[in-house]
Amino acid sequence: MANQKVVFFDIDGTLLHDGHFVPESTKQAIKQLQANGVYVAIATGRGPAMLSGVRELLNIDTIIGYNGQIVVHQNEVIYRRPQPIADLKHLTERAHKNGHTLVYLGETQGFSTKPSDQLVQESLGELDIPLPAFNDQAFTTHDVFQTLVYCTAEEEAEYTQNYQAFDFIRWHPNAMDVINVGSSKADGIKQFLKLTNIRREDTFAFGDALNDLEMLRYVGTGIAMGNGLAETKAAADFVTKHILEDGIEHGLKEFQLI
Repeated sequence: MANQKVVFFDIDGTLLHDGHFVPESTKQAIKQLQANGVYVAIATGRGPAMLSGVRELLNIDTIIGYNGQIVVHQNEVIYRRPQPIADLKHLTERAHKNGHTLVYLGETQGFSTKPSDQLVQESLGELDIPLPAFNDQAFTTHDVFQTLVYCTAEEEAEYTQNYQAFDFIRWHPNAMDVINVGSSKADGIKQFLKLTNIRREDTFAFGDALNDLEMLRYVGTGIAMGNGLAETKAAADFVTKHILEDGIEHGLKEFQLI
């Protein structure tokens, strides 16, 4: 795929506004991008089965999922890095002791360590993600690619300082993503580039949040959304407009991709 350009899009806050809505200008911009022969992919903290219909809506078949821990290309899984069971067992015991809920995210479904948790319902509901089933031992029977730990920023040190196998990324006032150490959207993109032989300099990425930092720094051109965090904008090569101000269209036009 010599000289093939590819654009990776984060979902929440980038393609999808408020967990539910893809702006019309974004839909048209993606359609034009594909018509121009540019390959389009999603790079997200969500799993491949938890995309709220975005991949079908935009006709995208390549997913860098769970912050790079699973990669789907042309609807086939080409890379997977599940979390180590022994470390998940220890994390589960610690969370139980602290009264904190965990959510284990597998390839197609999620599981919660509590039968009901209002914070889980609210946070995942905001993203239109199905509520997980109760199974506090799911990590022993299912591959887990990402775990959510529900705790506040004041409570997080007991986790972030005690696990060499994991990195922690806060995405909600009451929740952190738990990912394999060294994993990131950038790592998932590396796996994709190995398979396709697309050059790094021909890659672009749009993002808005903390889990987009490595990706924006790694690709040939990193583009932060106008509604993104200050840290994300600082990591990018260019800051486009707000998602609701035709930010995707504006960014793609800036680099003459559409």
